[in-house]
Amino acid sequence: MRSRSAKLIGSWPKTAATPIRVMLVDDSVVARSIFARVLGNCDGIEIICEASDSDAAVACLDENDVDIILLDIEMPKRSGLDALPDILAKGNGARVLVVSAFAEENGPAAVQALSLGACDTLAKPGRAGFSGRFSEILIDKVLRLGRSAQERSDRRYVARPLPDYRTLSKPRCIAIGSSTGGIPVIHHILRNLDDSLDCPIFITQHLPAAFMTFFAGQLAGLTKRTVKVAEAGERVKHNHIYLAPGHAHLVCHRDGNDVIIGHQSRYSASRYCPSVDAMLVSVARAYGRDGLALVFSGMGNDGLVGARAFNAWAAPVFVQDMQSSVVWGMPGAIVKEGLAAAIMTPTQMTDMLSRIATSS
Repeated sequence: MRSRSAKLIGSWPKTAATPIRVMLVDDSVVARSIFARVLGNCDGIEIICEASDSDAAVACLDENDVDIILLDIEMPKRSGLDALPDILAKGNGARVLVVSAFAEENGPAAVQALSLGACDTLAKPGRAGFSGRFSEILIDKVLRLGRSAQERSDRRYVARPLPDYRTLSKPRCIAIGSSTGGIPVIHHILRNLDDSLDCPIFITQHLPAAFMTFFAGQLAGLTKRTVKVAEAGERVKHNHIYLAPGHAHLVCHRDGNDVIIGHQSRYSASRYCPSVDAMLVSVARAYGRDGLALVFSGMGNDGLVGARAFNAWAAPVFVQDMQSSVVWGMPGAIVKEGLAAAIMTPTQMTDMLSRIATSS
């Protein structure tokens, strides 16, 4: 029997395309009503059910298949963050979009939600701010995440057998590019990275500048390596992880035997800031064939120009497979242009890195 605090919603007329199925989880009746009206009137989206608390959401998922879950953080009984692992486990691949006043761009709750497996966050405005730009952003996020959830079944882009690790040399630098859905993969890589692989690691994760201090602290708890937001002018050191600052692109250049970090404010080849492309192009120039690139889940094609630069130096680019990616835009763009040395699950990536580390 359906939970008393979960309500099935009637569907709206849609196009012939498979509608994106959405569940709303928010203790505010007003918020749920506004979300239902905004999304329900959008062609291609169907509101399947509502829940007023986290336990009701889990119960609702026992009876309904959904593509997208809009989740509030502050709710009675259990917070959205506390319930997120259970919701993801019950969701059968559903993407979680956290929409909450606690997801403000200067708060740690958003970073925590992303690290737990939420795909994206959106700050909930005051009642007067639900129309206009907020509604446009909400619809865009739901459509993009929903379509990516429905496209994961393309068997051409599943993970493939690992390349022969004996053909790969131990890298002198690892550069990681990541966006929507990529933070849990970064966590997995850092938790399982072989200690003998002590080369510097550069990470560009699409996050606002205000998130970066929290993000750095979070990653520092996963590894013995030093984790820091990259500072312009500092010399790159072994066993260090450098994060793009959020307000600028993380780049580097060679100065004799040293590699120096820089910040770049503009990069014409990318509309993203920080840009994976800007980082990868500079790493390719500084390290040549001794660099290794990993590109994880994310919307768009940031990293494609950088992958071309790596290929020009015969440096390998490993990308996340479609099935494990939240959005296969960034990895997919590289694969479709024939630039990926391998398509891998996160576990395969850590296995490959361990083999490279211990065989060199």
